Amino acid sequence: MTLSPETIADTALREIDAHGVNGLSIRAVARRLAVDHKSLYNHVDGKDGLLDAVAGRILSTIALPAPTGDLDADIRAFAHAFRAHALRHPQAAALVLTRPVTSPSGLVPIDAALAVLMTAGFSPAQAVHVLRLLMALLVGAILREADSALTLATGDHDEAARRAAQLSTLGLPALSAAAAHISMIDDEAEFDFTVAAALEAIRTIPRS
Repeated sequence: MTLSPETIADTALREIDAHGVNGLSIRAVARRLAVDHKSLYNHVDGKDGLLDAVAGRILSTIALPAPTGDLDADIRAFAHAFRAHALRHPQAAALVLTRPVTSPSGLVPIDAALAVLMTAGFSPAQAVHVLRLLMALLVGAILREADSALTLATGDHDEAARRAAQLSTLGLPALSAAAAHISMIDDEAEFDFTVAAALEAIRTIPRS
């Protein structure tokens, strides 16, 4: 088999899908590829390099929507494309959004987002600040969705009612008042709310 960074990253991603990030190793990927694990070091620098390669690979394969010139529409389209692609591999979602990416192909979505912002009138410096704001909100929303352990909420109505009842007995007045709402979540609606809040903030930023 001819090894390439793309082949190795795709195989590592399948390993993460099956066993989680903690189950990923150079040897596990080599077994899937039926090669000596030492041969992988010609393409990736240990496990850290493998994780970075996976992050870059996922980012480089996002189906980016064509820009329309409408800031709101383009940011919404970018955000939803980003979310949909990241959540195809929920075990790797946190990895995709937190590992450093330096490959040109992995940086294509960042370039696209900056282009949307600059086209809307933001200077390069402003575009970077706005993109960081947007990504901070999107990353938080996606990480929460990918790992329900990060939240009190569930999408199951019966389980949500049980959690709300428990929260109401803790003697915390604000939490008790919001118990029914904080125990239940609609991931799609929550993401839409996050994107809308980001857009509202972005609209208030003067452009220069």
